[in-house]
Amino acid sequence: MEGEATRKVADQLGRSQATIQSWINKFRSRGIEGLLEKGKGIGPPSRLTPEMQQAMTARLGQGKWRTARDAWKWLKENHDVGDLKESVIYKYLGKCEGRLKATRPCNPQKDPEAEQEFRATLAEKMFNLKIPSESRVKLWVYDEMRYGLHPLTRKMWCRRGIRATAPSKRRFENAFLYGALEVGGKGAEFLFTPTLDKQWDRSFLQQLARSDTQATHIVIGDGAGFHHKAADNALPTNLRILTLPACCPELNPAQKLWDIVKDGICNQLWEDLQTLEDAITERIRPYWEDAKRVASLIGSGYLPSELNAFPNSDFLSFNC
Repeated sequence: MEGEATRKVADQLGRSQATIQSWINKFRSRGIEGLLEKGKGIGPPSRLTPEMQQAMTARLGQGKWRTARDAWKWLKENHDVGDLKESVIYKYLGKCEGRLKATRPCNPQKDPEAEQEFRATLAEKMFNLKIPSESRVKLWVYDEMRYGLHPLTRKMWCRRGIRATAPSKRRFENAFLYGALEVGGKGAEFLFTPTLDKQWDRSFLQQLARSDTQATHIVIGDGAGFHHKAADNALPTNLRILTLPACCPELNPAQKLWDIVKDGICNQLWEDLQTLEDAITERIRPYWEDAKRVASLIGSGYLPSELNAFPNSDFLSFNC
């Protein structure tokens, strides 16, 4: 369409000149539909019927299979495909939009209605905190992570036929890292602590309040026993607390950060906690230096939309 020769187009796309010419002929005769039409292969026809595909897609949506072999056994038990080769199941899973994913723990005691209610009414809950009308508002989500000298092991790339190994020595000295991400804001705050208790939790909340003394800070966290609650009088006057529903960690995007930290410290032996903390500091440094990295963790879910509906909020838009 731009007047280029077919040979030049073929070179740019990494295809043969004959292939480019066949595409042009299909487009001229049938338009986009002709280009998108797939020809029939020379192999045997697929035995995946529409009914089987619908049933497999439904079970994939429920997370019913841990391995492809589990799906293969289910097909053999529920459909007339007893002679189906196990290797074919990977093609069937792909056609049903199946992907092998890492699981995330989910507490069976979670109340889905409470989770949905928190998502939908966060702005209303913020209105009820009695924040001065002239005050700017900053919204934070915070959490904490334990780290220690006992090695953390994770998958690594290795040549086929070579066993992947990582150094390991059992040591039980550990400490904790508090972290808070500002929703739609300018960065993050962190604090290393030797333990988790009310005193250290108060210290971290005071750190958040001092980060901008002219603003009111709304801090969202879980209901852990060492976390402060809204009724605590020991909190700074420019700070408010909102507690997440029980057993709903997916409502707190701050937890995503800990996987990123652990990827940077795994499969290594650390001489002492100070050396380990130096490595963790370099891992989290980009999150207090670059607001866009924080925005990528927060995402575009309920937190930015609810904050954007609240007046006087410090809300920045990022195209991440």
